[in-house]
Amino acid sequence: MDYETDYLVIGSGATALAFVDKMLTETSATFLMVDRRSKVGGHWNDAYPFVRLHQPSGFYGVASRPLGRHRLDETGFNTGFFELATGVEVLNYFHSLMDEVFIPSKRVQYLPLCDYTDNGTIVSLMSGEEHKVTVNKKVVNATLMTTEVPMTHTPRFEVAEGVKCVPPNHLCRLAPQYKHITVLGGGKTGIDTITWLLANDYPADNITWVIARDSWFYNRRNFQPDEAFLGQALEFFASQTETFATAKTIEDVCLGMESAGNWLRLDKNEWPTMFHAAIITETELEQIQRITNVVRLGHVEAINANGMQLTRGEVSCEPDTLYIDCTASGVGKNREVLPPVFQEDRINLQPISVWQACFSGALIAFIEANIEDEALRQAMTHSSPYTDTVRDFLTSQANMMMNIAHWKAHPEVARFLEECRLDGFAGLIANISPDDVAKHNQLQRFEQNFEGAAKNLFNLAAAA
Repeated sequence: MDYETDYLVIGSGATALAFVDKMLTETSATFLMVDRRSKVGGHWNDAYPFVRLHQPSGFYGVASRPLGRHRLDETGFNTGFFELATGVEVLNYFHSLMDEVFIPSKRVQYLPLCDYTDNGTIVSLMSGEEHKVTVNKKVVNATLMTTEVPMTHTPRFEVAEGVKCVPPNHLCRLAPQYKHITVLGGGKTGIDTITWLLANDYPADNITWVIARDSWFYNRRNFQPDEAFLGQALEFFASQTETFATAKTIEDVCLGMESAGNWLRLDKNEWPTMFHAAIITETELEQIQRITNVVRLGHVEAINANGMQLTRGEVSCEPDTLYIDCTASGVGKNREVLPPVFQEDRINLQPISVWQACFSGALIAFIEANIEDEALRQAMTHSSPYTDTVRDFLTSQANMMMNIAHWKAHPEVARFLEECRLDGFAGLIANISPDDVAKHNQLQRFEQNFEGAAKNLFNLAAAA
C-alpha cells in the first residue's frame, strides 16, 4: 500500500517522540514514523540492564506525560536527590506512549523495521517491499544525532581468541565468574559499570580501570527540579555565567566551574580533556575514587592472554580477567557543522538546548506549530550539539544562550518554557516570591553576565 501524511518522521528515538508528542497537542496534523528498529525508543532498546538516566527523570521523555514519580532516592549513591529512571522504565515509558497515546490518536502511523529513501520510498527491511509515501508538509529527520552504545558498536581494538571482552550488557551475568574485571572507558558507561560492581560488593582492588582521557563531570546537586533545591540551581546558573563572562582562557573556565562546585573530576592531578556532560554525585565520585588501579596510557589497541597493548605502552593483566568494553562514544559522530533545524521542506531534529534532546524536540515542535517568521525560527534554533571536548562545549553553550535570549523575548515561547515539564526550572523561577531577596539577587547576577558570557565563550572557543 502507499501512504500519505503531513509529516514523515525518520526515526523513533527520544527526540522524535518528544517532537511528535508536542505536535499532537499543538496541531491537527498527521504523522508517519519510520524506523529501522523493531520498537520505538532508539538506543534504549540496546541499553545495558543497570543503566539509569544521569539526570533526574523530570527532565526526560515527552512533555505530555511525566516520567517517574518525582521522589527523592532514599538509598544508593543518589540518596537525597530526585530519582533516575532505569533503562527498563524509560523503554516501557516510550513503548506505552506509542501504544496508549500515539496509535489511539488515529493521527500517527508507525512502521518499524522499515527504511526511508530520498526518492520518497519506504522499504521493508523484512520483505524488501517498497511503498510510496506522499508528504504534504515536511520530512522530519530524527537520525542526525545517533547515539553510539556498547551493545551495537564495533570495538576499535583487536581481541585475541580466548579473551573475554563483552559490552556491559553481559556484566551482571558474568561478573561472579571472574576474579578480576578490567573496565575500558572513562565516560558515563565506565562509571556506571564500576558503581554497579561496587554497589554489589565486587572488591575494588580487583578492578582495573582504563581511562584514555579523563573527563569533567557535572555535579548532580545543581540539577534538581524542585522548589526545595531552587536556590542551589540558581547559584549554579549565576556562578556559571560569571565564570563564562570573566574567563581569559578555556583553563579558566574549567577551574572556575570546579572551584564553584559545578564541575567535578576524578583526580586533581589529572587534567581532563573530555567533556561529555556526564552528571554524577559527590558520593559517586567518592566511590569511583576507590579504584586505585587506573591505567592512563591512551586508547586500547589490542588485548591478548597476557594483557593490553595501549597507545603509550603495555599492561600485563591477570589471566582470569573479564574485560568490559565501555568505549562506545555516547555522543555518536561529532559533527562540526549540522544543517539548520528548519531547512525548506525538512526539519532536522537536533539539540538546541545543549544535552537536552527531549526538551529540544518538544520546543522545535512548538516553534514549527506556532511561529511562521523564518528568520525568527532560525534565530531560535542555533545548533547546540553533543560535545566531546571543553572547546566543543563552549560553542554549544554559547549557541544555546543565543537561543535562550530569543525564547525569553517571545511571549508565546516564554510561556511554553514555564509550562513545559522538560524545562525543569522556568516555571519555578517564574513563581519566585517577590520577597525572596536571595533568589532575586542570584537571578540578577545571572542576567547581568548573560550577554557577556555568550560573547566570551565564542571568543574563547575561536582562540582555542
